[in-house]
Amino acid sequence: MESISNEVYNKTLIDIEDRIATLGGNELSTYGLPQTFRSGSNSLPTAVIRETSYDIQALSEVRQREGRIFFLDALGGTGKTFITKLLFAQVRQHQDIAVAVASSGIAATLLPSGRTAHSTFKFPLNLVASDMPSCNITKSSDQGQVLQMCHLIVWDECTMAHKRALETLDRALKDIRDCHAPMRGVTLLLLGDFGQTLPVIPKGTRADEVQACLQTSTLWHHVTILSLNTNMRAQLHGDQMSKKFAQDILTIGDDDLKYKVFPNFKENYLNHNWLCERAILAPKNLAVTKINQQLMHSLPGNLQTYKSVDTVPDTNEVANYPLEFLNSLEHPGLPSHILSLKVGAPVMLLRNLEPPRLCNGTRLVIKKMMSHVIEATILSGCGKGDDVFIPRIPLTPSGGQTLSVAGLLLEEPCFSHGQLYVGCSRVGSKTNLFAYAPQGKTRNIVYNEVL
Repeated sequence: MESISNEVYNKTLIDIEDRIATLGGNELSTYGLPQTFRSGSNSLPTAVIRETSYDIQALSEVRQREGRIFFLDALGGTGKTFITKLLFAQVRQHQDIAVAVASSGIAATLLPSGRTAHSTFKFPLNLVASDMPSCNITKSSDQGQVLQMCHLIVWDECTMAHKRALETLDRALKDIRDCHAPMRGVTLLLLGDFGQTLPVIPKGTRADEVQACLQTSTLWHHVTILSLNTNMRAQLHGDQMSKKFAQDILTIGDDDLKYKVFPNFKENYLNHNWLCERAILAPKNLAVTKINQQLMHSLPGNLQTYKSVDTVPDTNEVANYPLEFLNSLEHPGLPSHILSLKVGAPVMLLRNLEPPRLCNGTRLVIKKMMSHVIEATILSGCGKGDDVFIPRIPLTPSGGQTLSVAGLLLEEPCFSHGQLYVGCSRVGSKTNLFAYAPQGKTRNIVYNEVL
């Protein structure tokens, strides 16, 4: 057999890396493969070049340093992660500073040196508590100097952010940079899809959620809207049926859902790749807890139970807050009092511990359980395969991001805009999406005014 030329070998690696990148993956070196060598002619997939030339427009604005705001309206699977990485590489090639942020920790791991927006810009925890919230950044601080010198900010999942976050960033840049241009001379690229979930407003109405969207911000009239429409994920799967999900996904039963998503669970639960590519999603925590308990009991081995700290610091208040009452509370933003686990159980982090390896949304599998420490193997992200120790940090068996097989448990209908859409968009093919709804139908909430 003739030896493969270096050129053919490199082109093959580039093709593989492009396909992985459009699915939201990382560079080949992350997976133990050789690093590719790219010239200007093969830096971008042909389909993406045909789809948009926004990167050239954005780069032009970065170099002019006049400050512009772009919103890239990108559906899931259209290749925005790959294009963002390319844009960062081109900006940093000229020794310019680019800052990458996202509204969630797990999305930030997909960006070059990405962090959450709250962490990077030092936003207050509650943006709506004040009419004019401010960033806790000074000119002389390290972060302040970065913002003085940066030329590009990319903000992924911006549609989940409250409009006050964008306005707070604008005011912070005004204080830090001596410039009167929009965004004070920084080019801001917002990434998102308003069809997905909007800013979370506790006990808020539809009007409250819509009013919190970026589209109602005083800065939105400065935004230039770009779009990505071609679903690269569906194209790469080569599945024509992926273009449209059929209505018959709601015809399966509750018990069938577990076996459709996790067939032969006892035989396959030790296969980490098999676990990582499937999940059952539900709109409410109560349904998630129910399905978690069912799957947990189907695993072999002993069940170990961990309990949260339930000591009342002020002894004078003990009578007012009985332990039984505290332990019965199920707050949406807090984990349950009792956490039951088995070796081999898939779990998900609920906090950012060590970005980018351990973020809110990172999936792991339990390897060993001790009294105060849990040893687990990372299933997703840049730390995939690493063993880590979790010191009594809340975990819960749950879903994932991009999946090969997904199930929707719709005993109760979705209660907010974008929830059903996000659930259905986790997979690229309708044949791998299953759902259970008691009446064979469910309600899809859509706020047309934000689309």
